[in-house]
Amino acid sequence: MANKHLIIDAVTHAYDMSDENTEENRFAQTMRMQLCGLHELWQPGIGLSAAEQCTDWPIEVLARTLFLESEVDMAATHTLRLNSYFKDGLCARHKTVEALRRWPQRFFGYVGLDPTLGLDTCLREFDEQMDELPQAVGLKLYPAQVNPFRSWRMDDDKLAYPLFQAAQDRGIKIVAIHKAAPLGPVPINPFKLDDVGGAAAAFPDLAFEIVHAGWSFMDETLLQLAAMPNIYANLECTSAFATKQPGHFEEMMASFMAWGGPQKVIFSSGNMVLHSQPILEKFHDFQLSEQSMERFGIPQITDEDKALILGGNFARITGLDEDKARARLENDEFAQEKRETGQQAPYSNWRRYLRDGKIGLAA
Repeated sequence: MANKHLIIDAVTHAYDMSDENTEENRFAQTMRMQLCGLHELWQPGIGLSAAEQCTDWPIEVLARTLFLESEVDMAATHTLRLNSYFKDGLCARHKTVEALRRWPQRFFGYVGLDPTLGLDTCLREFDEQMDELPQAVGLKLYPAQVNPFRSWRMDDDKLAYPLFQAAQDRGIKIVAIHKAAPLGPVPINPFKLDDVGGAAAAFPDLAFEIVHAGWSFMDETLLQLAAMPNIYANLECTSAFATKQPGHFEEMMASFMAWGGPQKVIFSSGNMVLHSQPILEKFHDFQLSEQSMERFGIPQITDEDKALILGGNFARITGLDEDKARARLENDEFAQEKRETGQQAPYSNWRRYLRDGKIGLAA
């Protein structure tokens, strides 16, 4: 571990972007192209080609990428229900189950649902997933689906609220809602934030993560961070601005610190689309400029602030005992291999699995 504080990556995925799994509609094809472009253009020199990415990523490669190639100690893996884009939803349920069964000391699990299928279907699928994964801590949702385009609202008391109640009753701590970043050539309205506050007010004991916070609708995000004690900014992909657009990243972080404080921000990378380690290296060195501190009326970010963002906030929300968690990691398979090899190069495990034929390369 990099220091005395655990580093927790709060959104990670083992995608299946293979041709066989990608729907043929224009929304799916555009989204896959966007993910490939994000991977290659936002981390030049370490990324893989589109052909290499458009494969079925084993959960074991995700685990090795996180825990052998970066300082990340623990991570949340999300089951995704983008079934109108990808036949298995992009990150299949069985991969989340495998991650938590093989490495319960390393992974948190989020179950995934599609509310556009209706409440009865959601409740049935939720119970099925929770029976299979009773230790899940989070619920991952998307505001819209495509082909045809359809959407729902977080403050729908007939659809969303019964689902959130069921989640709370089964021990779910967090509802993560993809916002701020439209998926392909779709209307942006469902990706706005005006429905999150109603859900947070109705369920004060649940934490609500605005995933991709800061990509757009920043003013609305900041108002909700300030007003609602149980709304958090999740930095999935937003964190990569630290490597790609550091000035923009500083402005976003200063805004979050001014309106919500460090206790309302949760680190995540979106690994494997964006590798955790280059982002972490930039974040360790990150400091606010004098101009930002004066403009936003905030003090310099401290090591204690960074510790909250990098894992402390997620640990608090989920009730994780960090000392016990640290003890479980000290001699597991990843800790032992890392002591022998040192920290491995970004995407070296993915490349090795490709070379060995354990991942089928796209035609």
